[in-house]
Amino acid sequence: MVLQEIKQDFSVCKVTKLDSDLLTNDYTFAAKTDRELSIICPTELVPEDTVTVEHRWSCFRIAEDASFDKYGMIAFLSKIIADEKTSVLVVATFDTDYLFVKTDKFPLVKESLIRNGCRFPDE
Repeated sequence: MVLQEIKQDFSVCKVTKLDSDLLTNDYTFAAKTDRELSIICPTELVPEDTVTVEHRWSCFRIAEDASFDKYGMIAFLSKIIADEKTSVLVVATFDTDYLFVKTDKFPLVKESLIRNGCRFPDE
């Protein structure tokens, strides 16, 4: 499987409101439920009025066809990550999937993904 590292530092934030200008930035994700409003964004874009935040997340995405009729990709990647005793946060978009892991675990996860047949061709 072809993967691409997104070379930015990310933060996961719980907020009470969302400035729509934030969504004009690349790699910014928002989710609203009946219980919360959360964003994932590059760390330098964390809103000042954030309720709570967790910094130091790294990201990679599936850099091949990950359309809706494909299946098993996230399960395959998640198993490798879980075997490294690492949490994963997955965000799906229309075209692909993004996986976030804690930055201190990222080198170990990346090495394990490569050992299991994944490729990061931009390296």
